[in-house]
Amino acid sequence: MWKYYLVLAISILFNCCSLILLKKGALAMEDFFNNMTQVMSWVRLMFNPYMVAAVGCFGASFVTWMIALRRIDLSLAYPAVSVSYIIIALASRALFGEVITLQRGVGMGLVMLGVVVMFR
Repeated sequence: MWKYYLVLAISILFNCCSLILLKKGALAMEDFFNNMTQVMSWVRLMFNPYMVAAVGCFGASFVTWMIALRRIDLSLAYPAVSVSYIIIALASRALFGEVITLQRGVGMGLVMLGVVVMFR
């Protein structure tokens, strides 16, 4: 059974990676948002390495999520995904210099506490 929890954790990490890659891709595609009506802007978006990697991570997250759900109750697995809020906030601070305010920090602590209580 523990291997399904490991697959759940991997699914959550793939999902977090996909979101970070989407942010990187969006930052790299400033011209896209200025020229959304031009076909070449869409072509550049679809072949942007960050976007391609993000879609790959989303796909891997989907597959691992399906595997995890074979043995883990959805009522347990889905709330566990809230750990991704903490991972994303910390990664955003490290990679993009985003600020984690006291209010956000307290919220992250409460989310973590909820996940710990849920898994006990």
